[in-house]
Amino acid sequence: MATDTQLVLLVEPNDDASALERTLDTDKRRVIRAGAVAEAMERAKSEQPFAIVYRGALADAVKLVKKLRCNARTALVPAVIVADAPAGAREELACWGVTSVLGAATADQHIADAVRQLAPLPPAAQAPDSELGRADRLRALERANLLDSPPEEPFDCLARLTAQLLDVPVVLMSIVDRQRQFFKAQVGLSEPLNKTRQTPIAHSFCQWVVTGDEDLVVEDARRDLLLSANPATLEMGIVAYAGVPLRADAHETIGSFCAVDRKPHRWDPRELRTLRDAANVAQGLTVLRQAERLPPLTFEEFRVMAGVAGRGVEAAMRLHEASRTRVDISEHHALIALASDLGRQLARVSERRTGAHGTN
Repeated sequence: MATDTQLVLLVEPNDDASALERTLDTDKRRVIRAGAVAEAMERAKSEQPFAIVYRGALADAVKLVKKLRCNARTALVPAVIVADAPAGAREELACWGVTSVLGAATADQHIADAVRQLAPLPPAAQAPDSELGRADRLRALERANLLDSPPEEPFDCLARLTAQLLDVPVVLMSIVDRQRQFFKAQVGLSEPLNKTRQTPIAHSFCQWVVTGDEDLVVEDARRDLLLSANPATLEMGIVAYAGVPLRADAHETIGSFCAVDRKPHRWDPRELRTLRDAANVAQGLTVLRQAERLPPLTFEEFRVMAGVAGRGVEAAMRLHEASRTRVDISEHHALIALASDLGRQLARVSERRTGAHGTN
């Protein structure tokens, strides 16, 4: 395929080839297809199209556009929406960066003309506030009680161990609210960040892990249209980044456990597994820490908490196995102690709950 060929993602409920597909497909454009919103997102993330054309129900169009803007891989992809949209819906779509909204009866050639006029959106200063500031997420963030909390050795130990396992200069446990990211644990930050332990949200890659609710893996941020404009790339020297979601409970993402390199870094599957294991341990520590200070748990709350803590113990043992010959002996012993402490804390919370509720 010629390097100047533009890839266009056509999203239609009907999977059959259409006249619109044939109109869009030219020497300068190649069309790929998707039917539903979920499939469209996966294709957009993997194929990185120049543009998206959506033709179908208006509600699904809005849903797709919101998902596009919340994901770092697709945040700047322009879209043409072909659906009958009242003025209010057009205003909402415009807020999400869509200015080309055409009626459902628009001729195929006119749709193709609209695609020809598209250009990538300008880099966003931050991820969508509608997701960062969503009420349920902020409540989970408050319950976790991690923002502005002092350093704690279990979290710091986890960050140090991860940095050694991945051989990277910086590892962060980043908690993200609407205006900033706070580093509950950090390794490798220089002054004054290692003292202030926070940056404005505009300096955050982790915000995109939160709004996308999935891993963000970047080999060289300087070559990324969105992240190359981030102050963390321009001012802090971040080049490579890998972050995985950090959840306060089974549903809400409150931050990221991430690794940073100051040179290009191709993250391999082993490294990403290590990051996910570290995030699971951090989540186990967080949920047990939370259970210690809140009222006795209901059975359902305890079941969810025990599941998170149990996955944390399992992840700690996997990290222990991976660290046998690759980390300092002191960190190796600290990880054994951390796994044991997770188990003891879980037993203590279980006893506390049994004492408050009885055996039922």
